[in-house]
Parts: sequence; C-alpha cells; structure tokens
Amino acid sequence: MAPYTPQRRPRFFYGWVVVAGGFLNQVLNSGLGYQGFGTFLLHLEREFGWSKAQLAAARSLMQIENGLMGPVEGVLIDKFGPQKIMQGGMFLFGLGLILLSYIQTLWHYYAVFWVVAIGMGFGGYLVTIVAINLWFRRRRTLAFSISTLGLGVGGILVIPLLVWAQQTVGWREAAFASGLATWAIGIPAGFLLKGAPEQYGLKPDGESPNQSENVDIAKPSSSREMGPETHFTLGEALRTPAYWLIGLGHSSSLLVISTVSVHQFAHMEQGMGISPHFAALMVGVMNAINMIGRLSGGILGDRFEKRYLCVVGTLGTGLSMIVFALASSMSGALLYASVYGFFWGLRGPLVESLRADYFGREHYGTIAGTSSLVTMPSSVLSPVFAGYLADVLGNYIAAFLILGIGCALGSTAFLFVRPPKQPHTFQKQ
Repeated sequence: MAPYTPQRRPRFFYGWVVVAGGFLNQVLNSGLGYQGFGTFLLHLEREFGWSKAQLAAARSLMQIENGLMGPVEGVLIDKFGPQKIMQGGMFLFGLGLILLSYIQTLWHYYAVFWVVAIGMGFGGYLVTIVAINLWFRRRRTLAFSISTLGLGVGGILVIPLLVWAQQTVGWREAAFASGLATWAIGIPAGFLLKGAPEQYGLKPDGESPNQSENVDIAKPSSSREMGPETHFTLGEALRTPAYWLIGLGHSSSLLVISTVSVHQFAHMEQGMGISPHFAALMVGVMNAINMIGRLSGGILGDRFEKRYLCVVGTLGTGLSMIVFALASSMSGALLYASVYGFFWGLRGPLVESLRADYFGREHYGTIAGTSSLVTMPSSVLSPVFAGYLADVLGNYIAAFLILGIGCALGSTAFLFVRPPKQPHTFQKQ
C-alpha cells in the first residue's frame, strides 16, 4: 500500500519536533558528558592520586570508541532509524554514569568511561545530526544550530548544578543522580527522532510533495542555491577530495575542543587560582556566548559560503586556546570564555551542514560516522598530550599554545574544499 501523500503543505512541520528532540539530546550529552566530564577530574585526582594524563586517557578512550564505532553507528542509524538508536544509547550513557559512582580502581574508571562512550556514541551528536538532516535541506544549517543550542544550555544549566552537587553531596552521588536524569529525559526524547519525512508522505523543510526542485545549482554550499539533491554512497564520498579536506579541517578544531572538555576546570583552578564556582560561572558564560555563535552560524550558513565560515570558526577556536594559555586572571578567563564560546558555536553546525550539502541525505549517517576515523587521532591524542605536558611542566601553557597554533593552521583546509563531482562522473570514469 502506497503511503498517503498530502497535496498541501502542512501548517506545522514535524521536523521542528525532531529539532527539539535533538536539543534535549545535546543538553544531556554536553552537561553530563563532554563538558561535565571535566568537573570530575580534580575530585578523582584528589581521592585516588591519579595523574592528569591518566585521567585524560579516559576521554581518549571515549574518542577511540567514537572513531572505531562511528562507522558502525552510522550504518545502524541509516538502517534502523535514529529513534531506536538514540534510546539504546541513552540507556548505556545513563548506566555508565551510575557505574561511575562505584569505581575504586583505575581500570574501573576506564571501563566505566568505555560504557559512557558507547552510550554517547549511539545516543549523542551523530544520531541528532542524522535525524535533522533527514528532515531539512534548505534550512539545514539553521535546524542544526537550533538543536545544538542544547550544548550551550547544558553548560549553562547542568554544569553549575553538577558542580554544586559535587561540592554539596559528593561526586559519587552526583554521578549516580546524573545517570538517573539521563534515563528520565534522554530515553523519552528518543521517541521524537522519527525517520525520514518521506515515510510519512512529507518532504524536507515542510515543502509540498508537488513542489518543484528545479533550481539552478550554482553554490552547493549555499542552501538557497541548491539544485536537485544528489546522494553519495560511502565509496563515492571517499573518492572525493572534499570528504578528506572537511575531515582534516574538523580534526584541527578537535585539538582544542577535546582538550578543553577535559582540562579547562583544572587549568582555571590550579593554573589561574580561580575557585570551582567561578570556573563553573565562566563555563556558563562560555556556553551562553556559544549559543549566540551557533545561531549566527545557522543564519549565516544558509546564506553564504559555508566553507569560508568554517575557516573563520576554526581559526577563532585556535586563537581562543592561545588566549586561554596566556590568561592569568579572572578577566583573562572571561575573555577566553567569550572567544572560545562564540567560535566553538559558530563552526559546529557549519561543518556538518557543509558535509550534508555535498553528499546528500540517503547515506549521511554512514558517511558522517566513518569520518570519525579521520578525526580520531587529534581527539584521542590532544587531551593526553596536554595532560602529560601539564604533569611534566606543572602547567598547561605550553600544551595550550601548541594545540591552539595547530588548530589555527588547520583551519586553512577548508579553503581548498570544493563541491565534489556528481556520482555518475565516477561511473563514467
């Protein structure tokens, strides 16, 4: 039986409900995962005496999981849809946080974060962007940016609450409660991430099924000028320079992002003499400005060349790390929080939207998931590198300068990104 096909554009487009589900997903993953991870670092260092490099290695294990399992996650999302995958991931994410409250040895710590990593891999960023990419095309960047505002909200609301709980009732109790919150919010939110709109007689962006797509293709990186959509397979995408250049540019930003998520609290408290509560306040400011950056990226990305905007966002991310390395006061911390927050937010939705513009929706999960193998080295090695240098030198200054400069230089990769040749070109060759 053929699916029902409405003739008129619906008043309400369900794609925005998918965006809301992705938003809740990002609140949890940011507040209790990516950013929340760093709030436990000094508590574990004081209680167990583990080095910063040993503690940061857990984050590296998470990134190894993301790299190795990313292709599997992408294939499963494309095959079974984002709804079930997100719910399963959120269950494992919450379980890992609960198990964190019981750890006694270093191998317990690593094992727990492997569970957390698997949960965040299946129930995190990838499943969100795949779901939104299925429902949006012309307004894709804006939809990405709105959903990822959850990263900022997680930092603003969840991080201070998490720090307060750790200071008040203890880090173990805070970890246990975090796991329960993940189950209570994350699993129900998964129901909102329905599969492709075509399954429901709809089209991306809420367009009428009869609406023509005969638009001249001039700048595929600008969604206002998109032509008929072309869907690349993974094999076809791998044969394009654009796939590798986007991965390289994204990798350079992860030198900073992966390091900051682990070490920023430790640097503020030990390197700058800032109290835990003020450090949490700075992270809140950073996330508030991050939201401004994401909205800016969403608005600008659907109007201008995304690859140039990616250069700006990645370059600014690298410069923020240099600012952080040289900061020695609360005003310096505020400057870092502002610069990093804005550019981190700006580049986030642009990179994924650029990849989706070039390679289409049909195999996007597989393509985006496999790209994690390209980004894995930088995200795995940078937190451990920073932790090791901090252990040896007694501070993070040298590590942050090196990683910041590396990120700034890597931003130039986006300058060489060009729209890939259409898949039929490969077949002719």
